[in-house]
Amino acid sequence: MVRRFRYAPWSCQRLAQQPGGIPAALAAQPWLYGLLPAFLAGMGLSLIQLARQHDIIHAHWSVCGALAVLTQPIHQRPVITTLRGSDVNHAERSPIFNLLHKKAVQKSRFIVGVSQAIATDLGRQYHGLADKIRFVPNGVDYVFYALATGRDHLAPSPFKLLFIGSLILLKGLDVFLKALAGTNSQASWTLTVVGDGPEKDHLKSLAKDLKIDKNTHFLGNVSPDGIPQLMNDHNLLVLPSYREGRPNVVLEAMAAALPVLATDIEGTRELIQHGQTGWLVPPGDVDALSGVLDDLIGGKRNLAAAGLAGRQWMQEQGLTWDNTAKLYGQLYAEAIGS
Repeated sequence: MVRRFRYAPWSCQRLAQQPGGIPAALAAQPWLYGLLPAFLAGMGLSLIQLARQHDIIHAHWSVCGALAVLTQPIHQRPVITTLRGSDVNHAERSPIFNLLHKKAVQKSRFIVGVSQAIATDLGRQYHGLADKIRFVPNGVDYVFYALATGRDHLAPSPFKLLFIGSLILLKGLDVFLKALAGTNSQASWTLTVVGDGPEKDHLKSLAKDLKIDKNTHFLGNVSPDGIPQLMNDHNLLVLPSYREGRPNVVLEAMAAALPVLATDIEGTRELIQHGQTGWLVPPGDVDALSGVLDDLIGGKRNLAAAGLAGRQWMQEQGLTWDNTAKLYGQLYAEAIGS
């Protein structure tokens, strides 16, 4: 059940209503910073009211965790805070955010990192709190595991590339478009872009300037129910991000036996074994991307083997939502029991 709270006139409530969430909204429209006090106050009041009907508070993102622990003297419920990567990055750049981040880590009963890298980094930063820092991986829906293991049902040409994500600078899609334009492969290709965001118009213009707009299709947002079929209809998922927590779109692709080309960053490095379950390139490196794309589009790499190996790894790790729910259930029981 979703409970919404009001923090401004309806026409002004734009903080969390666009791709990229609050950080993207603040970057695009700085005047929205003026809504933050009312937003936090509204969230805090709603939290106190709803806490009376619940045994535990599970906050996502460190600002929400800080708000939950700061109001704990009133609601008196244990707090678990899940961090997703962007929390740590924002804390490094903003003194105020860093203060809230520290408060969430120090006062929450448990801190959960969605990636092993996040949990490990937190353990290094907060030496005395290692016993309450946990790693709980996200899972994927079973429908992805049920998709075909190969792409034999696809026509041999064109080679179909797929991007799924918010159209923001951190996703690096501009770099990827330049890399595609710089490929030497004579094979034909198409790129399907799923998602929306503040960079959409710029990316469309860039594709036109690079003379690849006829091969590049911007679908906008797609219902989650439509993602499995999209993955089944493409040869390769691409994720050229500069930063990621533990991208679920990569997990879904691997479960779907869809090979992945991504940037070599913490969030993807612990998921993809380069050359075995996918391919990794340095973030922002147009030439490196073009080189790998030449090989992949030109049929010089075994895509089917990489896709199958990715699915096998997912199955070995037991990455399903049922298993994620079991791990969180155990954590809830421990938090309430303590």
